[in-house]
Order: sequence, then C-alpha cells, then structure tokens
Amino acid sequence: MTWLTSVLENLTTVPAVERELQRGTENGYPYLENELKAIETGQIPLEESAPEQLEQAYPTIRDQLDLGEAEAFVVADRTGGTLVTDDGAARDLASTYEIDLTGSIGILVHGVVREKLTVETADSWLTTWIDECSYYAPVESVSDVLPDEYTPE
Repeated sequence: MTWLTSVLENLTTVPAVERELQRGTENGYPYLENELKAIETGQIPLEESAPEQLEQAYPTIRDQLDLGEAEAFVVADRTGGTLVTDDGAARDLASTYEIDLTGSIGILVHGVVREKLTVETADSWLTTWIDECSYYAPVESVSDVLPDEYTPE
C-alpha cells in the first residue's frame, strides 16, 4: 500500500495521468515510482476506457482541459467519484457538473485526519511545494482547513 492509497479510498486513475507519472519519473521525480508501481500491480486501478469515453460522450471537455484532467473528469462523472485536481479550469467545470472535488491540500487533510500524517509533516510538505514548485496555496497551514470535529490523538 502506498501512502496515497492509504489516504484515499477507491482511488482510480486514467491512462493520461499514468503517462504524466511516467514522464515525471523520467524527469527526475523518483518519488512518483511508488504510484506507478501501484498502478502496474493494480493497487490503483487504471480506467483504460477513459479516453474512449471522453471522445464519445464528452467531446467538448477535451478542448477545455488538459488530457489528464479531462480523462479523470470523465471517470469521476461516470462513477460518482471525487475528482482530484488543483487545475482551476477542471475544478470550475467539475463544480458545474456537481462532481465532488479535492486537491493537494485536501489530500493532506485526509492524511492528517486518517492519522497517516502529522499536521507538522503536512505543513512541511506544503511549504516544500510552495518554495520549490511555486505551488499556490490558499492557506498557510493544513490546520487552517482541518474539519472542526478533528481532534488529534
């Protein structure tokens, strides 16, 4: 089990995202290898029909989103799943279709709530994303968006 699969239930991915992960590992991001291996072993199922579903049922979506977001959008809409993305256009479109959403900060929150990550570690990761990847975060700390009912053990 990868950290990501321990935090998100029923995680599924699409071919375009798998290719993005492959490119990421080739470009020097070895931490993505764990998720690729999880896809290869079936721990993270790959919805291979997403490209076909995109072209047949959602032809205009492809023009509005990057391919990874577009394929993931289709799967989330078809299955009633949650779209995981930080892409603004994908989030706006998902809201229009009433698709549940989460993003990178939401994943950190899930990790903290499920006790797979401390707030301190989540904040450290968030700081790294901001400083090293120019990630835009609407909060300074994951604790700013933890559910009210969350109480650390």
